[in-house]
Amino acid sequence: MPIRTTIAMLAVSSALVFGQKKPEPGVETQMILTVADHTSHKPAALKAGDVTILDATITEMQALDGDLQLYLLIDDAANYDFSRKLRELIQFVGEHPTTVPIGLAYIHDGSLQVVDTPTTDRAKLVHDLRLPSGSKAANPYCALSDLMAQWKQPTLRREIILVSTGIDDTATDGAVCANAETTIRDAERSGVQIFGLYNPVPDYLTSSWSKVDSGITDLAHVCYESGGEAYLQGHSPLDSIKPYLDDIAEHLQHQYLVKFRITPDTDPGMRTIFVMTGGSNPEVMTPQAVWVRR
Repeated sequence: MPIRTTIAMLAVSSALVFGQKKPEPGVETQMILTVADHTSHKPAALKAGDVTILDATITEMQALDGDLQLYLLIDDAANYDFSRKLRELIQFVGEHPTTVPIGLAYIHDGSLQVVDTPTTDRAKLVHDLRLPSGSKAANPYCALSDLMAQWKQPTLRREIILVSTGIDDTATDGAVCANAETTIRDAERSGVQIFGLYNPVPDYLTSSWSKVDSGITDLAHVCYESGGEAYLQGHSPLDSIKPYLDDIAEHLQHQYLVKFRITPDTDPGMRTIFVMTGGSNPEVMTPQAVWVRR
């Protein structure tokens, strides 16, 4: 090969090497972010620069429309004065876009009972919705984790509306499957947001206040740390859940996919993230941690 050809090829090769963009440091992961406005209920559109993540670089942020599935998960133990709430759930199902598949499941004595996998058949879903039948206030978090593990549909947004007391009767004896903390990790790793509607057992007025408090606290932690929200007013039942179902519907209309690069730890696992807002200072709801591979 003539020497000038060799030199030319080396020059081109060097130019290609030096012209290549260095890969961004860190590992890319993602989360679902919800923009909220609990005052005027008019969430502003999220703009570039409105959100930063500590020790991470945001690489993509896009508004989400579609690619959504919901599950209604109702605890049979949470059956205090539920007739009006059932009518409101039926109204919520009827008003939700028919393009959104909705599933239905119940928790009975702590065990998951799936009635309908996510479907757009609203008539069947309304037919299958029933009053909570009553059961002991068992651990609802096993069933919640089971539902997420069984939910195999490859959809980007998966949301659960949980009606429960939140009470985990196994908490003092050592959880046999999952407790609130492990369910939080399951939700964060699965990218599932949980919205909780508190409703007590029929004899809640004579129940141990410490047990009720623990249930409310666990329910709130599971919801907020997954990027969702909990709706409750102390120990008392909610008179109506319609305003909160409307709030959930509003949240689902203002969600974003946020992809970002973050430096992994030595081993893969859950990584706590710190999300900050600036600019128009929007109110955002995010998971407390994300799964980061090595």
